[in-house]
Amino acid sequence: MTDLYIISGFLGAGKTTLIQTMVPAVFQNRKVVVIENDFGDAGIDAELLKSDDLTVTSLNSGCICCSLTGDFNRAMVQIAEEYKPDVILVEPSGAGRLSDIIKVCMNRKDIVKICRCITVVDVMNFDKYRENFGEVFLNQIQFGDLILLSHISESAGETEAIMGKIKKLNPEARIEADFWDSIPAEVFREGPRVYLAETLQEELKKPIIFNRKIRSGGKGESAVRPLFRFAREIFSSVTIHCDEILTEAELKMRVNHVVGQADGMILRGKGIVKGPNGSISFHYIPGMLKIASSGGEGNSVCFIGTGIDEEQIITLFKGE
Repeated sequence: MTDLYIISGFLGAGKTTLIQTMVPAVFQNRKVVVIENDFGDAGIDAELLKSDDLTVTSLNSGCICCSLTGDFNRAMVQIAEEYKPDVILVEPSGAGRLSDIIKVCMNRKDIVKICRCITVVDVMNFDKYRENFGEVFLNQIQFGDLILLSHISESAGETEAIMGKIKKLNPEARIEADFWDSIPAEVFREGPRVYLAETLQEELKKPIIFNRKIRSGGKGESAVRPLFRFAREIFSSVTIHCDEILTEAELKMRVNHVVGQADGMILRGKGIVKGPNGSISFHYIPGMLKIASSGGEGNSVCFIGTGIDEEQIITLFKGE
């Protein structure tokens, strides 16, 4: 039986960074395979993990809990037979409900044992995401066993208040606000389950009623449309192939141009492009853009959001 850990969290919360931190510290001398479920076609997060010498299986262009369920089941069987890992880490799309991901994983009890459901929560955008994406965002918190806060250095004054809100949503989960590399390894490896299988099954039988709205609009405008059941009905992604060589300053200018001018709401941007001295990666979430040299290889960028227009974003990124 292989130990399985689900690393959940909304778009851009820091799931891939957590895996890069966890694996060497928590799973020393254990064979680890990552199932990476990118929302989009670029496979950027998978490439970043591979640059850390991790074995990664990619499931792109959908969500494990809906359109990729069959692919996920086949990937689990293939990984178990081919790699015989001690640990499987599942990083689902940030656009997926954690309870749905758990249900899919529970269908493979013959192969894996769920040890931890870890949810990464972005403190900086907590209230914004809770207001606009309640069903998906809150579900990830409510079904987590261990909740880790991210972007705390950018939101130092808000951390205590956010922790209080999280405790009301999930009073049983363990919440950690420390930097991840300072948290004891055993906290990641084991802990009490905060829900029973019966509770999960009852939750999934309930009809899903969306009483929240997505607010989207370009350049300060606002439009409202209802939330739906699957990620593809809420979010859309635009992938752009970029064969140009860009400096960090040029990449920053292009990303900011897209974010500042595009219609809709851009929630996540990421990519790896060629730079003058090697690869450059970028990560964008509302309020933060990070650009740095990268050990990964690639020539793609991806933007994820609501109410976004593919042709417009491509035009803005290329500066046309």
